[in-house]
Amino acid sequence: MGGDGVHLPLPLVRQPHVLPGQYGVPGTDERTGLRTHPTGAVFYVDPNYPGASDNRDGTLPTDPLLTVAAALARCQAFRGDTIVVGANDAWPEGAGNSDYLAPIQEAVVVTVPGVRIVGAHPSSPVGVVWTPPATGGPCITVYALDTLIEGFAFVGENTGGTAIYALWGGVIPHADNLVVRHCYFDDDIDIGIQMEFVWAADIHDNVFERCDAYGIYVAHGGSGIDHCRIHDNFFQNVVTCAMFLDESDDNDVFGNHILGNPAGAGNMIDTHGGGNNLVHHNTLSCSKAQYAVTCLDGAVDAWIQNYCIDGPTVANP
Repeated sequence: MGGDGVHLPLPLVRQPHVLPGQYGVPGTDERTGLRTHPTGAVFYVDPNYPGASDNRDGTLPTDPLLTVAAALARCQAFRGDTIVVGANDAWPEGAGNSDYLAPIQEAVVVTVPGVRIVGAHPSSPVGVVWTPPATGGPCITVYALDTLIEGFAFVGENTGGTAIYALWGGVIPHADNLVVRHCYFDDDIDIGIQMEFVWAADIHDNVFERCDAYGIYVAHGGSGIDHCRIHDNFFQNVVTCAMFLDESDDNDVFGNHILGNPAGAGNMIDTHGGGNNLVHHNTLSCSKAQYAVTCLDGAVDAWIQNYCIDGPTVANP
């Protein structure tokens, strides 16, 4: 009979969840949900949802904010806030759904540290479409620590511009510890990710498809990047250079796949002006004879076991 007739000395009290749920949002009390901190808020953005408005708190998916900028204005430093951006059907090659055609078309500035900006695209490997609002302009500028950006397709739509620009804004704040993952950068974007004086970034599992200038870029004469991990990305026919990491030190660049014009000077991986970078196990669509042309190394770099079309390399470019 199991527990028949057994009396507990104390009443059975159910303890509250370690991560309490957000009222009206099913599933937010789960450990595997979008929350990263017990006090964190989840803000929903969906310009295609009927009645979407910035004049609300944005904590209900059925009552979302209109813009990412409005969600950022509601975030608090290191509270563990997440901005969830609803899917849209603005992909240029798509059939189109008349109810969800509007892309995210903003230039936002992240100044609140510890914020996650996530494109909700459960059925797409490409991501939630985000376009620059002005020709040549950026989509996301980051001046804050511990920013995560994932799940977006940055589509230029003939406007060009930079998708993500992370930089040091002066004495403070820094843009260290940036994470960019599961994003797509198309052929009308000039620069996929530009970083200046960023430390400990983690850039992985992104696709850079024929960007007009650079996939990942650190400017000439800039502040360089240090202690970053750039790995498992795919670059195809990026016009000027897949990864231009000028004056950068102590970075780990590995597991990337670069398919492009093997005749271009320094158009695959360029770390000149820096040093102590570890560049290893990248797959390159050039021959070993072309390796020293398509790649440029920095002082005291270590380039180890990078793979060309006719075998692995055993030395720096």
